[in-house]
Amino acid sequence: MSGSVLIAAGGTGGHISPGVALAEVLAEKKSSFGFDEVYLHSLIRNKDNPDLLNPPCPVLWHNVPQLGGLRTLVYPFLFLFPFIKSIFLFRKLKIEAVIGMGGYSSLPSILYAVLFRKKLYLCEQNCVPGKITRIFSKFAEKIALSFPLADGYSISGKTIGNPIRRRVIPEQLNIRQNENLHEGKKNTVNVLVLGGSQGARQLNQMILKAMENPDIANKYKFRLLTGTSLYEETKRKSVGNAEIISYANDMKPNYEWANIVVARSGAGVLAECLVYGLPMILIPYPYAADNHQKENANFVESQGAAETIHSTSEDPTKLVQILLRWKDHSEILKEMGHKSLSLSNVNAAYQTASYFFH
Repeated sequence: MSGSVLIAAGGTGGHISPGVALAEVLAEKKSSFGFDEVYLHSLIRNKDNPDLLNPPCPVLWHNVPQLGGLRTLVYPFLFLFPFIKSIFLFRKLKIEAVIGMGGYSSLPSILYAVLFRKKLYLCEQNCVPGKITRIFSKFAEKIALSFPLADGYSISGKTIGNPIRRRVIPEQLNIRQNENLHEGKKNTVNVLVLGGSQGARQLNQMILKAMENPDIANKYKFRLLTGTSLYEETKRKSVGNAEIISYANDMKPNYEWANIVVARSGAGVLAECLVYGLPMILIPYPYAADNHQKENANFVESQGAAETIHSTSEDPTKLVQILLRWKDHSEILKEMGHKSLSLSNVNAAYQTASYFFH
């Protein structure tokens, strides 16, 4: 296929990271895939996103407005001008194929592919397909899925796994993080708490309250990535020996340190924890679109790699129960680690690109 390929990796980190992972593969092997050039298409507000600071290919910035609220009635007019600008740019760059990573910000790229009869490919990260995938699936040549779709969704696609950035991928695929946990020894179990780039007050507070239990405080060492906006608040409320970090550009050392992860259940963090063979305690964000985080968590739990807490409160009771149950049973963590690793696909980026273009 001659011409260029455009990866619409737009609104949030969950769409950007796998898009950048695909760009790494396509930019390196563009000649073998038959492309002249590879481009990323992302919102201007994402210029400071760590994944886009040193991108593997040129980034085309746009400012298509978000749909919702008072903008709904005038949205077609707000959308039209940046879309027309995009059309002229895409034609100039000879865009012949578009990969949509989901989210409203991928709409200009996808519409261009549909209206001008370019090849369209879609990546769906979640167990519940997003609106973009549901609406445009009938126009897509192929659809790559990160996880099996939840019951009730019949979109045709291939389950491959979520593309992961190279700088996150472990150098050696093993579950060594949990191989040193031996029954009866008083060694510490490291718990990594991830609230996402925006932070999660609920997770932070649940952990701080759980640490008030002396058995948990003695057995577990906690490292909280709070998100920049919640760092000072969490630091102020912390009275134990938890390590409080606002944000980490390089996640590899944190995953290598961890024996357990407590996190939301976005597709990106799930995929990264899986390649490190990490057992998880998942607390889905209850207000995620179409409750997709709940379905993501339920799938990983059903495969034996996680336990799920469905809650909107900061009550740590169930979290405490799980940690106490695991405290003297390292074999549980080892088995969950094996199952976690078995769900991973470290080569998802290359396999997705090959599925689309070979």
